[in-house]
Amino acid sequence: MVLAAPSLRITGLVLALVVATSCGGRRVRLGDATGGNAGTAAAAGAGNGGNTSASGGSAGDHPGSGGGGEGGASCERGRVNPNAVVWIGDSWVTIPSTQHTRVRDLARASGALGPDEDYVILAAPSTSIAAIANQYSSQEAGAIKVEVLIMDGGTWDTLTAGGSDSSVAKAVSGFKQLLSTVASDGTVTDIVYFLQPELPSIDGVAALRPELMQACQDSAVPCYFIDLQPLWVGHPEYTASDGIQASEAGATVIADQIWATMREHCIAQ
Repeated sequence: MVLAAPSLRITGLVLALVVATSCGGRRVRLGDATGGNAGTAAAAGAGNGGNTSASGGSAGDHPGSGGGGEGGASCERGRVNPNAVVWIGDSWVTIPSTQHTRVRDLARASGALGPDEDYVILAAPSTSIAAIANQYSSQEAGAIKVEVLIMDGGTWDTLTAGGSDSSVAKAVSGFKQLLSTVASDGTVTDIVYFLQPELPSIDGVAALRPELMQACQDSAVPCYFIDLQPLWVGHPEYTASDGIQASEAGATVIADQIWATMREHCIAQ
């Protein structure tokens, strides 16, 4: 059953929420309700029974969430060390870089970060899902344990293999293994994952989507899945001239969706 909820304003964008229940948790889809603003849509899967809010008034509690609050207003402040919030992934995190610098700036403006604080950026271009898992493991091995992961990953595996079935299976298996490792380590409380749109230059996205979304939803650690495909439809300006990366406009949209997810679910607030 699908329930429509009232429109919601997040980080300057007017969004409409539709909640679709499914086994293992809930998915929240944020759809463009403005007509005039840049399109905004995301899908978030809450693993381990993590709750999501249909009204936007408060995020549901789950372990490590710090409680709920509209726009992060009543989230617990200062619980997460900025060095415990880690970006992992490939060039869709690092190029043009607005993806993470805008989230940083929004966090500073809200008070979630101090004026000179930042998150840890470990993502690197042309990185397989196995190498992305190593980005996490290298940080987890340090003195400050990872508490929040913000990430993409898997499409380099499929892109370099022409979107073959075996490359899709390898990427999905690697993502599931990462989720299992994170759960076993026991320090991460939230994962925000975003998947690239279906661009001609990136093979395998359509095949990856349902598998990665389900893996995120089934995760023992709450995992919020942001699908960039509905955001990109009708917006060629979101793709850079090389046809493979996000433009500044696209990176801004990514950052706004990540920050909206973090605020809604009291992640590192």
